Amino acid sequence: MQSHTEEVALVGEILQGYAERGVFRGYSRQAATPARANFRLWWHRDQVFDLRYEPRTRTLRFACVLPSLPAGSAMYRDFRAWLKARKHEGLPAHRRCDPKRVELKPYNRGGNVALTLRSVDGDIDHAVRTLVGLVHEIYLDFLSNGLYFDWLIETFELDPDNPY
Repeated sequence: MQSHTEEVALVGEILQGYAERGVFRGYSRQAATPARANFRLWWHRDQVFDLRYEPRTRTLRFACVLPSLPAGSAMYRDFRAWLKARKHEGLPAHRRCDPKRVELKPYNRGGNVALTLRSVDGDIDHAVRTLVGLVHEIYLDFLSNGLYFDWLIETFELDPDNPY
């Protein structure tokens, strides 16, 4: 069993590894306390993603994975259904959010969608990699189906003739 300090270091090492491989455009460790560690990632659509890790509960939380998404919208309902489908046993293990290993919860606060993943089995390495992979899939799978083209253009101020 790892100490909280070792777990925080592991989270940082995994994220640093992604940054070194070019998955993130930028990465930094932020201020930390014994109760939480904070990391900042520059990632999809040049957004800043703030990630918090709370070792006591083994919880990782992205404060905003999808901005400007009203809680009552059809897109938010679709997103929640898409997340639920990530638990399906038919998905490859590296893409699945196995409920025996992780607990996944979206939250909508003022139109900004936060995503929390808690390690159920205590495997922090698996939890971090699952969450990073899931957020990556949000942008490369969920948002790429063409249904949310107008939202993408408006939210990220993209050129409608070259949104990707």
